[in-house]
Amino acid sequence: MLNHFFVVIVDISKMICHNRYMWSVEFESSAVEKEVAALIKSKKLTIEDQAIIHAWIQQISAHGPESIRGDFKWADHALHGEWLGYRSSAFSNSGRIIYRIVN
Repeated sequence: MLNHFFVVIVDISKMICHNRYMWSVEFESSAVEKEVAALIKSKKLTIEDQAIIHAWIQQISAHGPESIRGDFKWADHALHGEWLGYRSSAFSNSGRIIYRIVN
């Protein structure tokens, strides 16, 4: 059984930079940002987890959210119920990045 389950909630939006589209990844709220900072400070979110999350952000920023949907390492999938409109990507056995695409 997992002792901890970590969720990082972000919004993804498309922007134009130097005449081409790029993707921006931001925390959904300042509360989520503070929660992640606390996880880092307590070392519950490991350096390895942070590196994987950074790689996920880099992939999204450069290639868009479609690029991770077919990549099995992220186990990316749509969510349902109260999370309808959001997607989930795994960054560890107990960690998820929950995201939505906003305009």
